[in-house]
Amino acid sequence: MFERLLRGNTTVEVQDDPYPAQVAPEAVEIRDDSLVFPGGVLFPLSVRSTGVPGSANRPWGKLGADVFFDSGLPTLYSLALRREAPDMLKRSLRSRRTLFDGVLRAASERLGRRPSLAEQSTSHSLDAAESQISMGKPVYTATLLAGLFVEKEQAGLGETARRTLEGLLRARGLIPQRLTYIAEQALHHFQPGGALYPGFDEPTLLLDESLPLMPAPTRRIAPSDDALWLGRHARDGRDVYFSYQHGFDPGQPPPPHAISLILGEMGSRKTTLMRWMLLQRLLQGHTVISIDPEGENNSLCEAVGGHMVPAGVPDDPNTCLIHPLQAETPAEMLLAARFLVGAIGGAAALTPGATAALRLHVKRRWERRPGQPVMISDLVETLGAIPSPEARAPMSWLLPYARGGLWEGFFDRPQALLSPTFSSGGWWNFDLSTLRPENRAVVHAVLTWFFYHAVTVGKRPLDIYADEGWRLLRSGPFADLLDELGRRARKRGVGVVLVTHLPGDLSRKSTSLSMAPTAFIGRMGPEEAYNFFRAMGITESESRANAETVSQLPPGVFLAASAGERSALFPVATMIPPAWLEFWRMLGAAK
Repeated sequence: MFERLLRGNTTVEVQDDPYPAQVAPEAVEIRDDSLVFPGGVLFPLSVRSTGVPGSANRPWGKLGADVFFDSGLPTLYSLALRREAPDMLKRSLRSRRTLFDGVLRAASERLGRRPSLAEQSTSHSLDAAESQISMGKPVYTATLLAGLFVEKEQAGLGETARRTLEGLLRARGLIPQRLTYIAEQALHHFQPGGALYPGFDEPTLLLDESLPLMPAPTRRIAPSDDALWLGRHARDGRDVYFSYQHGFDPGQPPPPHAISLILGEMGSRKTTLMRWMLLQRLLQGHTVISIDPEGENNSLCEAVGGHMVPAGVPDDPNTCLIHPLQAETPAEMLLAARFLVGAIGGAAALTPGATAALRLHVKRRWERRPGQPVMISDLVETLGAIPSPEARAPMSWLLPYARGGLWEGFFDRPQALLSPTFSSGGWWNFDLSTLRPENRAVVHAVLTWFFYHAVTVGKRPLDIYADEGWRLLRSGPFADLLDELGRRARKRGVGVVLVTHLPGDLSRKSTSLSMAPTAFIGRMGPEEAYNFFRAMGITESESRANAETVSQLPPGVFLAASAGERSALFPVATMIPPAWLEFWRMLGAAK
C-alpha cells in the first residue's frame, strides 16, 4: 500500500494507490492560496485554535457548520474525525499538566506571583479533560476544511466572502488558515480518494465539541399541489418549493397572509424571480395580473397569449378600459357611482347633496333598466336633469370622461378590456409606462375599481404581481389598494407579490404589506438591509449578521424569511431552466 523513499536525510511515505492521481483535474492552476479550475476559482479555508479540549471557554464551542454556509456562495465543507486512543491523549495531557504546573510553581517561588484567573481556569480545564478521558469519553483528531467556489469573473467576490468569513471566525476566537503556499492540500483533501488528514494544524476535540461542527441533517419536503419550484437551498442543496397558501413546508402552520415581498438592489434579479413565479402559476391554470410600471413584461406577456392593458385610452375606437357602473343590486350601483366620483374628484366631491343626487339617479335608472351597465354619459344626463345645485359638482367631474368629452374613451364604449368576470388561466399585464400626469387619477381609479371587484367581489381566484413597487407605494391610491389586497388576499385565495428595491417605503407606513409573512431578500446595502430586518422584528445582533450576509449575496441568491420564523433565514439560489432563459432573451425579457 505504501512505498518508502529515501530523499537525502528524509524518509517519505508515498501512497501507491493510483486513484487520487487519476481523478485529479489536469487543468487546475495552484496559486498561493487558491485553486483555479476551468469552471471557476476555489478559495480554501481551515481553522485552528488553542485551549484545552472540553474547556467551557474554548473557542471551538462557538463554531458551527452554519458559519461556513452564510456567504451565499457555493461552498464545499468537509469535517473528518479520527478517534484517538485514550491512553495516548492521557499521556499527552499529563505531560502538558506537568509542564504547566512547573511554570506556575516557578512563578510562585521565584517571583511570588499567584496564579491568575485565566491560569486557574486552564488548570481546572486540564483536570476536567483528564477526568473525562479516563472515564472513556470519545476524543477525536479533526480536520475541518471549507472551500468557497465562484466563477472566474467573480473572483473578487469570492475573496471578499472569504475575508468576511475570516472576520466571523476571529470574532469567535478562532484563527483562520488560508493554506498559503499549500493550497494543493485542499485539492488532495476534497477529491474522491484524497487524504482525509492533510497534515496541517489539526485540533483535538471531545465529542461535545465535534457535534456542532457536523451539518444538521436535512429532510426532503414534499411540495403541495400548488407549490412553485424556486431553485435549490444554497447550503443543503435540496429543492425549495413555495406555496402562497402553505409556505415552504406544508407540514407547518400556514402563513397568516398570502403576501410575499421580493427585495434587493438593482441587478439582484428580483424581476427574474417574479417572472419565474408568475409563469409557473400561469401554467397551473391560475389567473395572473401584473402591474408593470416600466412596460418590461409586454413582449413576454404577448408571447404566452396574455392581454396588454394600456395606461390610457385603447387604440380600438370601440373598446374602453372598463365599464365601472355595473352592479347586481341598486346598493352596489350606488357604491360604484360614489366610488367613481370620489376616485376622480376626491373625497371633497362627495358632499351630502352630491350623494343624494347620485342616489336619486340610481333609483330612477334601476327602475327603468335594472341590472344593465350604465354609461358615464347616462349618469351625466340624469344628474343634469335633477333640479338641484348639488348635482352639478359630480356632473362636472364626470363630464370630461363621458362620450363626446375631452377625455372620452376610458369608459363610454361598447366593449371593455377589463371585467370582474374574466376567464381563468390568462395573464393581464397593466403597462403603466405611458402613464401621464393628466390621466394618472383616472387610471388609478380604473385599477382600484377593478382590483376591488376582482378580489373582494369576484368569485375567481387570481394572483397579483406588482413590479417596481416603490412607485406604487408612493402613490396614495395604490398604497391603500395594496394594503386592502394584503388584508383580503388569503380569504380570497389570492397571492400578492410586491417587488421593490427600496424596502424603506414599506416601513414608512404601517400596512399589511410591511407585515408580509414571506420575504425574499436579495443583495442590498448593509444599512438598508439592517433597517429592514429590524422592522421585521429580528434582534439587533441577528439583524447585523443578516445584513452583512445580504450585502455579499451574488445575483440570483435570496435569503428567504418564512412565516413564524423571522430569524431562521436560509439562502435560496434561484434556478431557471436554460430553455426558459433562452426564450426570455429572445424576447428581450432577460439580459
